[in-house]
Amino acid sequence: MADFERAHEIVSELAEVFRAHESKYLSADYNEAQVRKDFIDKFFIALGWDVDHNTQKNPYEQEVKVERGIAEGTVRKRADYAFFLAPNFRDVRFFAEAKKPSRDFGSPDHYFQTLCYGWGNKTAPFSVLTSFDDFHILDCRYKPSINDTLSRVVERFSYEDYIDGEKFSRIYWLFSREAVASGSLEKFAAIRPKPRSKAFRRGLFKGGDISLDDDFLEELDDYRQKMAFAFKKNNPELNSELLTEVTQRTLDRLVFTRFLEDKIIEPPQVENFGKQDGVWEDFINLSLRLDRKYNGIVYKQHRTLDSPGFHPEGQVFARICEELSDPTSPYNFNAIPIHILGSIYERFLGKVISDSGRVVEKPEVRKARGVYYTPEYIVRYIVDATVGKLIEKKTPSQIAEMRFADIACGSGSFLLGVFDLLLRYHTKFYNDNPSKAKKETV
Repeated sequence: MADFERAHEIVSELAEVFRAHESKYLSADYNEAQVRKDFIDKFFIALGWDVDHNTQKNPYEQEVKVERGIAEGTVRKRADYAFFLAPNFRDVRFFAEAKKPSRDFGSPDHYFQTLCYGWGNKTAPFSVLTSFDDFHILDCRYKPSINDTLSRVVERFSYEDYIDGEKFSRIYWLFSREAVASGSLEKFAAIRPKPRSKAFRRGLFKGGDISLDDDFLEELDDYRQKMAFAFKKNNPELNSELLTEVTQRTLDRLVFTRFLEDKIIEPPQVENFGKQDGVWEDFINLSLRLDRKYNGIVYKQHRTLDSPGFHPEGQVFARICEELSDPTSPYNFNAIPIHILGSIYERFLGKVISDSGRVVEKPEVRKARGVYYTPEYIVRYIVDATVGKLIEKKTPSQIAEMRFADIACGSGSFLLGVFDLLLRYHTKFYNDNPSKAKKETV
């Protein structure tokens, strides 16, 4: 039996089961974990994906990454399903977000959450929001806005549509493993028009058709200018060098803190600034606490920034904290690939603040006509061709004697590339040689 026919038969049977007990599945006590186990996992397995990892045992080489934890409160999390294609286990092809069957399935919040996952990954033009009862395809190529989620729905299907062979074929030939491997999503993106929403055409949503890294860079540039003026107004004695330092360090701390929060490494902090002391005072106190925990320069005490009585003028800082921690912000740092943050910062660091408080490009950047960031695929190629060849067939103890440096380090993209290569190499080595793995060192 052909793969499509077999998949249609399995999913049709699931649809019949859902229909027979629909009232139970639509009840309040039937939750997301249950619908994933009873229906959604089986749905994607029928489409050819190894959801249960019956074949792909190596956790670093699995085409379906499944997030089994359920979000609580306002804590952000990873998408429930992320789909890859071997041997590339880095670039997500599409995301799927699961919800329990309910009347508010298609709420703006649910759409917005799913759109943010896809927009943060350039390789995932579409995402799926599904409760099995419903299956919605969302266009993630453009900046999401909580006020314009409905216009991003490409197609909608109900569980009864799965029984119809023609309608089910629309899903199968877009999202089955067979279809994705043949470039179905890229082909579909090529024929899809840009959003038709009047809001996008009129430019009401800043960055409607801009990529996440370009959009966030614009946002940071705006924050930097506002913070520079706020610092300068309250501290007119600051020169260009100090003004650049304190503004940069403040934004570095905010962005890294939000990164830790969205990764659920640290509990939400930024949204609570001002509840203990003032917003700025809470920020400085948190920085002191985190400096004891993390050994980088970001939270390290700065002679000016952390000095008593030093602070920016007005409510600028409070508004920036509000925007960065707003649940409707499209910037989910848990879903933004680390190399995109690198590209943002490499371009961001090409600017300084003048004595007057105005953000300007560095002279050397102006002369070179901009900052040039090395794309990730080039980083991978160079690292594989150099470090990859160097460590080939070597043992971990031999590699431990080596040292790797990027002596022209900007954002650290090559260092991150080397680190990622070493992790993957060692993982494969110990999977291939389990007897050589010691509990205390692996």
